[in-house]
Amino acid sequence: MSVAIDPDDLRLAEQLAVRAREVLVSEHQAGFSLKADGSPVTTLDRAVEAALRAEIKKASPEHGIIGEEYGPENADRDWVWILDPIDGTRQYAAGLPNFGTLIALCHKQVPVIGVIAHPWNGMVCIGVAGQGTKIDGRRVQTASLKRPGEVIACLSDPDAFDAATQPGFEAVRAASLWNVYDGGCLGYAALSEGRIGIALNGPNLERFDIAALIPVIEGAGGFISDWSGGPLDATSEGAIVASANAALHEQVLALIG
Repeated sequence: MSVAIDPDDLRLAEQLAVRAREVLVSEHQAGFSLKADGSPVTTLDRAVEAALRAEIKKASPEHGIIGEEYGPENADRDWVWILDPIDGTRQYAAGLPNFGTLIALCHKQVPVIGVIAHPWNGMVCIGVAGQGTKIDGRRVQTASLKRPGEVIACLSDPDAFDAATQPGFEAVRAASLWNVYDGGCLGYAALSEGRIGIALNGPNLERFDIAALIPVIEGAGGFISDWSGGPLDATSEGAIVASANAALHEQVLALIG
C-alpha cells in the first residue's frame, strides 16, 4: 500500500542535502581516525550527522533517526530518517571526490524518500515513492537497454567481494559493455539517469548505505534487490544489485546467482 508523502518532509529532505553540503564545504579537512573494524571515520562524518540530526529534530521532532555515527534515536517511530553523512569515507579521507551524503526517510521500514547528494558539485538526486526521481530538479529515467553487453556496469571495490560473491562480480564484469569501479552512491545516481545500466555491491554494505538508494532507483524505473532478487527495506544489509529495467535485472541475477 502506498503512503502519502508530506510535502514538508520532502522539503526537509532537500534542506538536509543543502545543510550537509554547507558543513562539508565549511569544515573540510583531511584528517581521519580508524573505527574498531579498521574503517576510517573523519571528524567531518560526525559534524555532518550532528547538523542533520539537529535539523530533523527542529523540523520533525516526532520522527526517529538512525545515523551511522551516532546510532538510533526513537527508531521505533513510524517515520524514521536513516543518515550516512559521508558515504565513501575512504575516498574522502584520501582526497578523492567520489563520495556523497545519503539521506532516507522511511515509513514503517519502507524507504519512501531517498537522497544522494554530492557536496562538491552540489548535485542532488531525490527519489520519492510514487513521484519519480529528479536530479537537480530534472526528472530522470533509467536506460531501456536490456542486455548486459549493451550497458556500462559500476562495480564496487573488488576487495569488497568475498569468496561467495567473487564469481558473480567476475561474471558481471565479463558480460557488461565496459566497467567503472568503486563509484559508490554516485554510481546509483548515474544509473537513475540512464548513464550506466548495472550497479553491483558486495556484502560489506549496511542499512545506511542502502536505504536511500531504493526510492532513487525505483523512482527512475529501475530495479534494486539483494543478490537473490529479494526486496530491500530499511533493515537490509549485505550485497545488492541494481539494474536499469526488469529484463536486464533478470539477466544480471542469472549471472550472479
